[in-house]
Amino acid sequence: MTATLPVSVAPRPGESIESWLEHLADANGLTTAQLLNATGRGRAGNRYLTLAPSPESITRLAALARVDEGLVYAATLASFDGTALDLGGLDPRDRYSYRQVAARGWTPAHGTQICAACLADTGTWKTAWRLLLVTACTDHGLVLAGHCPSCRRPFRDQRHSHLRVVGAATVCGNPLGQGPLKQCHRDLTTITTTPASPAVLATRARVDAALAGEPVTVLGQPAEPAAYLADLRHLTTLVLHLAGQPGADALAPWVSDLAVIAVDRTAARGPRWGMRPPDDPNLRGKALATLDAILAVDDLDAAAELLTPWTELTPTTNDGPLGWLADRTVMTPTLTRLVMAARAPHRRLSHHLDTLTTDGARVPINLLVVPQVIPHEQYVEHLAGAFDSSEAAVRLFASLSLARLHPDVKSWAAAAEALGMPGPMGVRCARACSATMLITADEWQARIFRAIQDVKRRDYRATEAKIRHRLHMTRWFEEWARRYRPGTHYRSWTHGLTWQWVHVAHAHLDLAPTWRGKKPTATERAHYRQFEVSLDDQQQRALAYALHKRA
Repeated sequence: MTATLPVSVAPRPGESIESWLEHLADANGLTTAQLLNATGRGRAGNRYLTLAPSPESITRLAALARVDEGLVYAATLASFDGTALDLGGLDPRDRYSYRQVAARGWTPAHGTQICAACLADTGTWKTAWRLLLVTACTDHGLVLAGHCPSCRRPFRDQRHSHLRVVGAATVCGNPLGQGPLKQCHRDLTTITTTPASPAVLATRARVDAALAGEPVTVLGQPAEPAAYLADLRHLTTLVLHLAGQPGADALAPWVSDLAVIAVDRTAARGPRWGMRPPDDPNLRGKALATLDAILAVDDLDAAAELLTPWTELTPTTNDGPLGWLADRTVMTPTLTRLVMAARAPHRRLSHHLDTLTTDGARVPINLLVVPQVIPHEQYVEHLAGAFDSSEAAVRLFASLSLARLHPDVKSWAAAAEALGMPGPMGVRCARACSATMLITADEWQARIFRAIQDVKRRDYRATEAKIRHRLHMTRWFEEWARRYRPGTHYRSWTHGLTWQWVHVAHAHLDLAPTWRGKKPTATERAHYRQFEVSLDDQQQRALAYALHKRA
């Protein structure tokens, strides 16, 4: 039967097992070495005391301190098994079993991070501080500290004992290698740390939700906690590798800091971020926040737009871009969908248009002079043969591509909206056309430039507004019909207005105001087309001119 201690101390919520045992030793007037001896020091069951102690060890510790076994288990990293960690195969009887756990990457090893403010408030060390997905404290809004400023080593960097000689004191306690009585006595409650950004704190909140077993929204859908944490970790790993490529420093401020520490990790294939991410919690937190912001986006298309600039950095190798990417992370189902979407032809083209510059500055584009649809004449002259798609789709896509040149337009949906069209229409058109592209992005850029230069220069948004204003006016049409097309039915004024929408404003047929917000039916389209093809040249010129006359 296990002996009990005179003073019972229960682990506090979130407190790590080593912190609890040090408080337990102090409360009972024991050194940490004496307490470990009382727990059965040297037994195989205590080999992974802080990581995943054996059930026998948990039972023995709970009996020794007269506390519930569940509280002891909650103080170990094993409580995160199945969420942030995968401890499958870990055997306290086998000293080498940790290797297969460590091989999965991002596994806590020696040492921990701390929040100095939390330590000052409670005097306890938290289990979650050891998780590499945790980089900030939401209670105090601070980035966690990763090493002691005095001894320059990670906190609790001790390989020969689970507990510190200094007990529960809030000093560092790292051994200094000058005998058993020499420890670092830096007061950790006085350490100053950096305030965490809102993005880093938001990521920590989502990670905390997952650690608590709650679903987390990923790409607009609820994801299981373990799946979300795996997606976050593996996506961050991938982008850490991409951040080492030329041009990455333009995508995020933390990339330059990453380059500095990457120099120290010199292997044949470069830093292996999948095994061990950056040690600095500040840098690691910024990287995690960057990628969590992508996972938090409501839909796949929008997330892919954010990831595309990173995937465009993929170097050319014999394995191809997808092979290179897959070789540097674990391609979860979510990452597979996201990477494939980011590498889609229309997003590669959008990246080209987004970064197009003239003498270091974005190519200027006036969105007002870009019609919703490039006219037929310019299509024939400049755009035909560029895509294996319909003329209507290519003319629309040309206008969308021109809109993407504006520095404020960051997606195909935004390009459509900038031209007065629904966002989904732009996304659908980009998907359809880019998959059938027959020329290079540079050639397409040159063609749309030539096309827009030949298009009559006017404020197309104002022209569209003028046509909408005439939705309930018919006198102008009656005058036109009486002079140029006698016998025209009065109800055909809707066709006349639609014709002006398509041929003067060069706007999309489906968005004509005469449909009153609904997509035209096949019959309605056919009736309009009959009217359209029946007009001779004189009638067309007069109908175009009628737009500028009093309604």
